[in-house]
Amino acid sequence: MDTILYNGVIHTMAGRTVSALAIQKGRVALAGEDASALALATPETRRIDLEGRCVLPGFTDSHMHMLLTGLGFRRLDLRGVSSVEELVERGRAYVARQSLAPGEWVIGYGFDHNRFPVPVLPDGAAAEAISRDIPVVLDRVCGHVGAANAKALALAGFDEGTVIPGGALDKDPSGRLTGVLREAALDRIKSFAPRLDQSLTEALLEETGRRFAAAGLTAVHSDDLGPEGTDWDTLRAAVDALAARDAMPVRIREEWETPRPPQLRAVLDRGLKSGDGDGWLKLCNIKLIGDGSLGARTAFLRADYADDPGNRGIPVYTQAELDEMVDLCHRGGLQAACHAIGDGACQRFVDAVEKAMAAAPKPLRHRVVHCQIGDTALYRRMAALGMGADVQPPFVPSDAPLVAPRLGEREPSCYAWKSLLEAGVALGGGSDSPVEDFSPLWGIHCAVNRPCGGGPWLPEQRLTPEEAAALYTTGPARLAGEESDLGTLEAGKYADLVVLDRDLFAVPHAEIKDLTVALTMVGGRVTYRRPAR
Repeated sequence: MDTILYNGVIHTMAGRTVSALAIQKGRVALAGEDASALALATPETRRIDLEGRCVLPGFTDSHMHMLLTGLGFRRLDLRGVSSVEELVERGRAYVARQSLAPGEWVIGYGFDHNRFPVPVLPDGAAAEAISRDIPVVLDRVCGHVGAANAKALALAGFDEGTVIPGGALDKDPSGRLTGVLREAALDRIKSFAPRLDQSLTEALLEETGRRFAAAGLTAVHSDDLGPEGTDWDTLRAAVDALAARDAMPVRIREEWETPRPPQLRAVLDRGLKSGDGDGWLKLCNIKLIGDGSLGARTAFLRADYADDPGNRGIPVYTQAELDEMVDLCHRGGLQAACHAIGDGACQRFVDAVEKAMAAAPKPLRHRVVHCQIGDTALYRRMAALGMGADVQPPFVPSDAPLVAPRLGEREPSCYAWKSLLEAGVALGGGSDSPVEDFSPLWGIHCAVNRPCGGGPWLPEQRLTPEEAAALYTTGPARLAGEESDLGTLEAGKYADLVVLDRDLFAVPHAEIKDLTVALTMVGGRVTYRRPAR
């Protein structure tokens, strides 16, 4: 036996708690009691005394952007800025201290204008104030609205006559571009920035993966093939290179962003299907963007915004266009994952899945990413179609103050994870990192406690610790169709696990956020060990 962990409280997430695990060739050989596991030891076996600590299956983030998270540690960080003036000052300081190569862009990420004294979006003038000579794009924390300077607009070929389906370029009263870009227009301009090559992709995977491992993550469902990421062949080569030297820190289940039929047909022409790949990298979903964000008032609603009458947000697709995209995915054996924050976008996607399933029933688990606004009838339709949802518990403390002003009396139907579970929808939990902190323990805390100011927000939607832990263990495995390999600690499954300093299911709920990761394993290999104190 390669490794034996014993003297622990091991929650298998398969209906039983044991004290020991025996690991052979990267998989669990036995989940049972100490005596049974230790009897399998040889002189070469590595023995790990858990000293009573808690063990869970390794955490999986069911929706994030791994490469973009890594780039965030290198790019212009705009998180926490409290005014346009501070944003410009931080941008100028970044340009002054960086040695940008010719052709490189400044891409700033993370501002939230709702925190400014006057909540007005930074526009092209703010980007221009950072630099006139270097292309500058400023990306709001949601990633659905931003601003660009004249240099970036020119390189992208954007002018007053530019029309981009599913996007918008704001204009002033005289008809001139303001530099503010929304939805597909923002994605389009970022696609002109330099793409990631294999060397940088490898570095980002390794660097960011180490941070993930320290948080207890062993796998991520990640959107890395969008406008700011890389391409499939480069990602595949980077993962293979890291795996060859035993340096891959997490498993990646890739969400391939294909905004329009030509991009989707290019994937179909490769003959790839959901689940294709290996233990380190698999194609999981085709990622569609159905609408925008609540903070930017671009999430597509079935009724007007309470604080903006006449505005229902931006639907990126018409119903007919979405029907075509989902049908292409479905017939090609590709699971579709649709970003849908508003109930209008969610309903359109469910309608499209319903049509595709009726035309050709298949065991594909299409899923709604975010699923923040809806109702019981919509959730029951999702369950009947075998659909899933990626929810982001960390959105609660960030978004809760916005919901009542934006949605009024519809507030109680929002971020309704308990209702989704009760309706029978398969749920995974994620961070949408870099939008929110990627720590699964923080996510579990938010799911259980729903923190918002002085008390829990919509407390009837709180999850139990067991339900919250399932969002990051069994849930993502179910969404990806990998229940035979991941999600629980049972014989035959990957030895992916996290050791916590205390028992997640025994501590007071308020202390969940204070738990720490002691050790993380992927395939029986230690990817993180807390330094000795």
